[in-house]
Amino acid sequence: MNFLGDPLKLINPRYDDAGMDRLNYYYTPVVIIVMAVTITAKQYVGEPLQCWVPAQFSRAWEQYAENYCFVYNTYWVQPGSEVPSEVEERISAQLIYYQWVPFIMIMEAGLFHFPAKIWAVLSKTSGLNLAGMIHAVVKAEEDNDEQKLHSAALNVCNLLENSNKMRKLRTQGASRMGRYARLGELDGTYLSNVYLVAKLIYCLNSFVQFTSMNKFLKQPDIFWGGSLLMDLINGHNWEDSGNFPRIAMCDFEVRTMGNVQR
Repeated sequence: MNFLGDPLKLINPRYDDAGMDRLNYYYTPVVIIVMAVTITAKQYVGEPLQCWVPAQFSRAWEQYAENYCFVYNTYWVQPGSEVPSEVEERISAQLIYYQWVPFIMIMEAGLFHFPAKIWAVLSKTSGLNLAGMIHAVVKAEEDNDEQKLHSAALNVCNLLENSNKMRKLRTQGASRMGRYARLGELDGTYLSNVYLVAKLIYCLNSFVQFTSMNKFLKQPDIFWGGSLLMDLINGHNWEDSGNFPRIAMCDFEVRTMGNVQR
């Protein structure tokens, strides 16, 4: 079983869309899935974090501390600053996203591919196998076969002619409101309207993911991604910004001889 190849087969590119659509539902999910698999291997096969523990800690205690801190979150304190004495302040500074990154990325990949599935389902209800027709033409052009290309073009013409005849039969006696309610299925604009709906879903999907990610990462600036990129370009490290810090603090309790040490 191909651990990475099998999931990617579920998001094969289509032939009845534009390049920007494929960027959304194919290339972006592929990159996200590859990154999610890499992070998952690091977190659940390797060591997600390494703790600097007191010298008296045994190896078992160290492993416990690392597992505990990975599951129950860490918090960030800017280098040179004092560690907050109040527990509430430490909780408010917790980094809640590290252990959830692979799952969030897989969910994002699925959401990016979702509008393409909507378009595929709705386009089939038009009665035209649009993807199949375009695929036949593209295949004929790739093979440089004039006969196949002529045959594919003839099939497309026949299908469009038959569809036009059926449209005229369906529109007889139909009200204007009925035509609008069926997204133009009766007047020949159904595919165009469905494609516009799919485009709107792409835009809505990107907006929802964008705002949800901001909320999850507790970022006050809606353009925090651009700010993070500019920090990297200008040489501002995570020590100053606190964006995805590589060193964090963690509190846990150890019971020794009837006492609980924090």
